[in-house]
Amino acid sequence: ALDDDDDDFLYKDDTPPIGKMSEMGYADENDPQEYKAEIGSTIAPPSVSWQGEPLFLPQGSVLELSEENVQAVLAACRVEIGTMFGYTAENRGVGITGGVDFVELDGPMVILSLHGRFWHQRTTVLERVGKYIQGRIPEVIDFGVLDEYELT
Repeated sequence: ALDDDDDDFLYKDDTPPIGKMSEMGYADENDPQEYKAEIGSTIAPPSVSWQGEPLFLPQGSVLELSEENVQAVLAACRVEIGTMFGYTAENRGVGITGGVDFVELDGPMVILSLHGRFWHQRTTVLERVGKYIQGRIPEVIDFGVLDEYELT
């Protein structure tokens, strides 16, 4: 509720009403999921070039190291730790627009690309995605990005 005595439109409890967009056009993290989804549906999701099926496996599984397996496990990762990415309307609604893509295999190293906005530090996102992949494809020795600038 607005304080009628103040001309500067401050809220009495410093809490904006539900459904008030931030200055950047995003919903507040405390808004209802439906409102976040409504705002997020107006923002394009991160693109995904690989069109195969996700491969959902428990950590400790042993898959052979191949581009196809890395792509399939990465697709499952986008779903299982999906709150880190902008693939859902709810996440985009609060400004999380980030995505992760497979770039290449460099021997036993997986090269990824990060793009968009993340809630977490980009190094944390890379670490979580890399560990997810390593937990299912143990031949992966390391993971990184093609351009270190992506981690800033």
